[in-house]
Amino acid sequence: MRINKQFFSSLRWRIAFAYLMVIGIGFFIINVSIMEILEQNLIEDKKITYQKYAIQLAQIIANGYYDRDPNIYYLIREFGNDIDQVEGESTRVLLLNINGIVEQDSYQSTNLLRRNLMEDYQEVSGVLKGTSVPARDLYILTGEPAEYKRVLYAFAPITHYREGIIGMVFLSASLDAIELILSDIRTTISFFSATISFSIILISLILSGFITHPIKELTAGITRMSKGHLNQRVNIRGSGELRQLGEAFNVMSEQLENLDNTRNEFVSNASHELKTPLSAIKVLAESLLNMEVEDPAVYKDFLTDINFEIDRLNAIITDLLILVQMDKEDTVRSRFKKDPVLLNELVQRTMKGLQLLADQKNIRLELFDEEEVIVPGDRLKLQQVISNIIDNGIKYTPEGGRVTIEVYNTPNFGVVKVSDTGFGIAPEELGHIFDRFYRIDRARSRSTGGTGLGLSIAKRIVMLHNGDIRVQSEGNRGTTFRIELPYDDQERIE
Repeated sequence: MRINKQFFSSLRWRIAFAYLMVIGIGFFIINVSIMEILEQNLIEDKKITYQKYAIQLAQIIANGYYDRDPNIYYLIREFGNDIDQVEGESTRVLLLNINGIVEQDSYQSTNLLRRNLMEDYQEVSGVLKGTSVPARDLYILTGEPAEYKRVLYAFAPITHYREGIIGMVFLSASLDAIELILSDIRTTISFFSATISFSIILISLILSGFITHPIKELTAGITRMSKGHLNQRVNIRGSGELRQLGEAFNVMSEQLENLDNTRNEFVSNASHELKTPLSAIKVLAESLLNMEVEDPAVYKDFLTDINFEIDRLNAIITDLLILVQMDKEDTVRSRFKKDPVLLNELVQRTMKGLQLLADQKNIRLELFDEEEVIVPGDRLKLQQVISNIIDNGIKYTPEGGRVTIEVYNTPNFGVVKVSDTGFGIAPEELGHIFDRFYRIDRARSRSTGGTGLGLSIAKRIVMLHNGDIRVQSEGNRGTTFRIELPYDDQERIE
């Protein structure tokens, strides 16, 4: 017969086995305790009963024993027979004199007559000295072949009203009947315990199947995910830890699937963005090779276009490398400088560098900062964020417009707020403006020279500073970006 080792090593079997062990140990303790209590009660009852028999017999024969009445032998024999009938146990009656020597035996055996039992039983000397000795039970080796049997001994002094103790009664009885009863009870309890244990292991296997089914489903889902199938979900049933585990798995699976889709989309978008300038360069280069015009001005125009496309390609590659570096969050965090940064000065320097671009479109740059705002961070990275936001405001605001920058403190954050009077962003597009390569057709065409990665980079830098960047906008009413940077280096808690 082939043994399924995988089943016996499974969690289901371990749970069932654990139930069986706990219940089995409980049954064992209960059974042993019941048998111990039952045995003690039965034996104690017998001891009390036979002690009473011994005392009763000693009182009956006291005078006759003192007078050496020859009928005493018949009396003790009849008394022993009566006990046999009442108790169902074979009972032997011995009469011992004051010296502990056997004078009468209800079994009519000669092997104990005239024998001194003080040498064999310590209780005999105690009884003859007037000590109260309780009945006792013990195992003795007897029979052919020899085997151990349990017997009970009871003792009582024979007391004469004038002479005091003149001898004693020694009762011995077999406890085979009690042993048989205890054996039957043990057999019955063992049978029911085995039956209940077998039933419990079947029930526990069934119940453990329900318990471990979600885990098996999770395991199967994880196995399929490891093979590249990320769209795995598990059915969530019940409550408690298993439900939480299932919910966590579904969330993780969804995040991994989204991450995989995002990466695939990123690769697709990056390929498309890189392919566009490369295709333009190829077309321009082929045109130069195939045309026969000798005018240097024509060649210069073509080479200027090629140079523009190369610059554009270089900008895309640079932004892609920055994003890759930003994705290595732990490494980037360790490289970030966390020096005190005066945001007012940083904004003023950025505005100065972008003033020429604003002047070309007759756009007014305004700064409002009534107090110093200092936050810990990487000066160059933060300047890159502010420059990107202000540059976007200038690019996508019509001529004669205005870009306003506010720098101020809040209880928890230093804030840089950039507002423009540009085209604005439609509500359905606000949730995508930080996506990589996302462009809004009216405002973010390729003619502006953007790569579609600037806002993604800006948001990543702010997040690595444990800050936040938010946007509000209405169509044809301008856009407002709000950059929040914490005063300390702790994780942001939403």
